[in-house]
Amino acid sequence: MKNKILYFLCIGLFACYGSAHATGIDNKEDSLAVYIAEAIRNNPGLKSEYQAYQAQMANAQGAGVLSDPQLSVGLGKQRTTITIMQMFPWFGTLKAGREQMEYKAQESYQKFREKSLSLAFDVEKQWYSILATQEKVKAVKQKRALLNDIKKVAIYLYKNYTSGRNTKMSDQLRLDAEEERLKEQTESLETQLTLQKQQFNITLHRQPDVALSLPDSIPLRQMPTFNWTEIERNNPKLAQYSAIQKAFKSQEEQARAKGMPMIGVGLQYMLNGKVDMPMEPNMNGKDMVMAMLSVTIPVYRKKITSAIRSAQLMERSAAYNYQSQLDALQSTYLSIEQRADDIKRKLKLYESEVSLLNRTLELMQKEYATGAASLTDILQTTRESIDYDLLKAEANAQYNTITAEAIQLLARDVK
Repeated sequence: MKNKILYFLCIGLFACYGSAHATGIDNKEDSLAVYIAEAIRNNPGLKSEYQAYQAQMANAQGAGVLSDPQLSVGLGKQRTTITIMQMFPWFGTLKAGREQMEYKAQESYQKFREKSLSLAFDVEKQWYSILATQEKVKAVKQKRALLNDIKKVAIYLYKNYTSGRNTKMSDQLRLDAEEERLKEQTESLETQLTLQKQQFNITLHRQPDVALSLPDSIPLRQMPTFNWTEIERNNPKLAQYSAIQKAFKSQEEQARAKGMPMIGVGLQYMLNGKVDMPMEPNMNGKDMVMAMLSVTIPVYRKKITSAIRSAQLMERSAAYNYQSQLDALQSTYLSIEQRADDIKRKLKLYESEVSLLNRTLELMQKEYATGAASLTDILQTTRESIDYDLLKAEANAQYNTITAEAIQLLARDVK
């Protein structure tokens, strides 16, 4: 029951994780927070990690107990001997064995937690890629609608004016060609969007063509406050290596204790039959109980020293892995703010360019009707506007993905 409660607490963690940052989509039937919780609940890989954690917990609960007592029975013509013996390892052996399994269970739990965080980040990354592609489709369709309006003007001018008739006919043909190009671009983006939705559903471990509830835009998320101490304290990978170090430290202590004598304590019960000429007349035909004591003599030390040396080397290996992971985390920690600022600068540029180009196209559309603007300039400006629309959509997704990366790095539990 305790393990089940822990599992559903983890699911609740990521429901909170998503809802705390999915600004602007709470009015949807489904939201990013719901999708994250669903992925964590259904993902087979995560279920596998949780089962492995449960197995380690079961091992830990069964560790650190005495071995079974030994019962032996000896049958003779006049005597039956029943002996029961319990072996006791050296002080600290059982405790070290139990701690070793407990640390391995901690390691397994941190793997489960790491997998959960990674899955949540993957869901978010795919989510923002879908929204970016959706924005791109919308932007291209808007420009297609603009060109259709210009085409109507070109047809009107062609039908109502004789001067420049050939030029206006060529404008219609050029607009038709541009319409075909934008149509192909739209279909390509829509195909990409369909595939992204299918892959997203697969990540949630459900049928690929299940409908998704998507927001109409990509709201920018707020970058969380960074604290290196918190990152180091919460990171599941660091916690894994820390647990591994402690497990091998306990294994070393257990190996040392196994190099000490084991003490056996027991009882022996003898059933003696009567004989005609007993060697001990007073004991003839009388049963007897005797206390038993045995001690092992650990003479062969090579296996003990080898086990100690192996545990020390593995503990040192885990310590190096901890430092390596710490360096990688610090590098990522330092890069996130720089990358986020870089994307924000680009977003500011793209938003400015999109706004200016859209106003320019509005003016050029009016000027085209009076002959003050050429179709060549309109087409060139339209393409530039589409390019910046696509860059803006991609940058929005990138910024939110970096924010999700920062949240993953912080690895915060429910507050």
